[in-house]
Amino acid sequence: MPTFARRVVMLASGTEENVMVGSIYEYLPWFADVEIGIAADANGVLATINSGSDTLAEEQPVVFKAINVQPVYPDDFLWADEAAAGDRLKIKLRDTSAAARTVMVIVRLTPIG
Repeated sequence: MPTFARRVVMLASGTEENVMVGSIYEYLPWFADVEIGIAADANGVLATINSGSDTLAEEQPVVFKAINVQPVYPDDFLWADEAAAGDRLKIKLRDTSAAARTVMVIVRLTPIG
């Protein structure tokens, strides 16, 4: 089961357009169950999540944890989808506070068939 993990440091009131850019799993090579966990070091971080043509989250708050603490499976993995081969995973983050934020993102992929 491949896992994508990234620590994103956001500027105050900043936006990260797609956390998945540069990953070999940005475009899925096979059909997969996708599970996504996101944790920020403070309130005010919003996520928009797309898996292919499916919208999993339309700008909603993420889990709040201590700084540099990864999302815990399965408790913090709030978004899941069955994605097709070639689907693009897009995770956009936006900070609504006036302070820099640290966000931990984990994507778990389980190949289907």
